[in-house]
Amino acid sequence: MGLGFVMVILGMSTMMIAQSDRISAFNRKEAGASLAIAEGGMARTLAQLTAPNNAVLLNRNYDTINPKTGKTYLGPDGMFNSGDEGASAIDEWTGYDPSSTPCYQHKGWGSPNFAKTGSMGETGTYTVRAYRFNPQELKGTLFVEASKDGRTTGVLITIAVQPDLDDFPGIVLNEPTGDPNTTFATGVLALRGREIQGSKGNVYYHPSSSADPSLTASSAPGDASRSNYLNAIWSSPSEDGANGDTVQGSLFACTLRPRIPDGIKGTNFGIIDSDTTFTGLGGTTPTLYQVEKIDLDGNETLTVDTTNGPVQIDIKNGGSHEHGIILLQNAKILNIRTDGQPARVGDLRIFGRKDDRVTLYDQACIQNAFLYFPYDELRLLTTEPGCPGGRNTNVEGVLWMEAILSSKNEATHRDVEYLGFDNEDYDTTTTSGVTSGIAVPEDVTSLIDLLKYIDWPARYRFGGVLQWQRVRL
Repeated sequence: MGLGFVMVILGMSTMMIAQSDRISAFNRKEAGASLAIAEGGMARTLAQLTAPNNAVLLNRNYDTINPKTGKTYLGPDGMFNSGDEGASAIDEWTGYDPSSTPCYQHKGWGSPNFAKTGSMGETGTYTVRAYRFNPQELKGTLFVEASKDGRTTGVLITIAVQPDLDDFPGIVLNEPTGDPNTTFATGVLALRGREIQGSKGNVYYHPSSSADPSLTASSAPGDASRSNYLNAIWSSPSEDGANGDTVQGSLFACTLRPRIPDGIKGTNFGIIDSDTTFTGLGGTTPTLYQVEKIDLDGNETLTVDTTNGPVQIDIKNGGSHEHGIILLQNAKILNIRTDGQPARVGDLRIFGRKDDRVTLYDQACIQNAFLYFPYDELRLLTTEPGCPGGRNTNVEGVLWMEAILSSKNEATHRDVEYLGFDNEDYDTTTTSGVTSGIAVPEDVTSLIDLLKYIDWPARYRFGGVLQWQRVRL
């Protein structure tokens, strides 16, 4: 009897083991099926993002709420459960449609048409839960969740994301009101034969305010239409005294309206009117400074050391043309590094958000800086180059301004129609034969984070998969 009892126990154990194996095999099969759906959903999502009208989403963030945690799935670092997840969803995708803006209409890309959900088979579904873009590291992290018969699995991948920067907006002349009936002729470039150096020295101007409003396309150096576009930016030989084509980039007769959001300001240092040094304190977040005005002359220099990190300078008071930046004689604003690496244009950002004019005289220089002055202009009244390095420049950087206005070559040359005012100093000052101007750097990757704030039709492309991870939810 004892032997029989043992045999019964062994039989029951064998049956239980077999049943357990069948359940485990079923669970593995179901989990494998949901994983396959997640991978298929990921493939479909990436396929959608190859289309130009959807690729514009690759530099924007989308991060929904995880019902299990009550916070976003990823957070800014693109990682699960790292502690930076927020309590509010981030959605820069839904409703974003730049297709009606002028420069997008040149491309003819159309509206984004991106499906965040889909189905596979009779019971399988997938949903895009999160996407985070890291502009400093040029990578995007995408999370897709899939479900089949109650089983849920997710796939997280990190991909290399690279914008095509050939037509980068190195010089933007902003028409800030957006009102076609305004009497203010903003968005003007009056170059008058001064140089714009660099292949990224592409100019985007407001065609209706130009010297030839009939032009609405673009022109590269050497194009048959080039002389017409140079005339539109007050740089013709006969009317403005220009000695040939001095612009190395393309000219785009379409309006861009950058809108960089305001934010936290740093300590107010008042009026900078003598030698001063600002220093970046470290990390990828800019060290913040405020000034009421930068007013330098002689050999006075505002030196900005970005060796350890970027710097942002905000013009504080504004509201009058007397504020902003005035540089005379050999005065300079210089972005430098002391570690042997070249200074990056995006590591010094100077923002003037009201009527904050930038005026350069004599041999003044602003070097390695990004200037955002959407409501006032840069006046180039210099008489010769002044930037260190020996180039024919007074500004080296990226400029998003309301206008850029140069002094005349000769008193008899044509005036500039800008804001309806007569006898402005850019029309009464004559600096015959002066060509010193602007150089846009070749490396503009330090400004990629700002492209989401300007309606420029950036074509983003993604490359190899940097990381793949299965996520059990």
